[in-house]
Amino acid sequence: MSKQHYHQQLSTLIDNALLHLYSQVAISHRFVPTAKRNTLLCQFLKPKIKQPQHKAIKGDIKRMVIAGQKAGANLELKLEELRKMANDYKASVNDAQRLYDLLNILFDEHGFDSRLFKEDEQTEPEIIYVLQDHLEHCFENDGKQTAPVSLLIEFVKNTPDTLITLINQTRLFIAALHEHNSETKQTHIQLHPNHNQ
Repeated sequence: MSKQHYHQQLSTLIDNALLHLYSQVAISHRFVPTAKRNTLLCQFLKPKIKQPQHKAIKGDIKRMVIAGQKAGANLELKLEELRKMANDYKASVNDAQRLYDLLNILFDEHGFDSRLFKEDEQTEPEIIYVLQDHLEHCFENDGKQTAPVSLLIEFVKNTPDTLITLINQTRLFIAALHEHNSETKQTHIQLHPNHNQ
């Protein structure tokens, strides 16, 4: 799992925990002390430890619950600090890092390997090829994407729609089909920056 994906998952969980807490506090007709707030947060977080979608952050959730159960703890404040750190990381990631993260996610979670395209080498099916000159010319020195990045792939068992959907679900880029040859199954997908994430 990429750092970007990890921080996104952690940030979402923290946001949901704090929203749960604030909704419980809002419906209460009396003051809710810190100890009770810790209890509410721990009750929300504890079941998440066993949920498969939180497998990557299971250790973090356990630490949050343990911290919230200690006497004199303020889990709400701790979650606010973690949320700020996750958001700061998200803001510091550039487009070049997002491309690296995307390729790692596609390999780790969906089995799509990726390589640099070399004209003198035979390409293999179901492998994503990235053009070297796109890496050099589609990004500024600070990592900001200035032009679409091309991904080339020859499909045998998957389809262009499958890969495009997987890419768009990460929300790291906006993927669009640029060209597809139905006879050779060769596909050209372009990645556009997604700055609305």
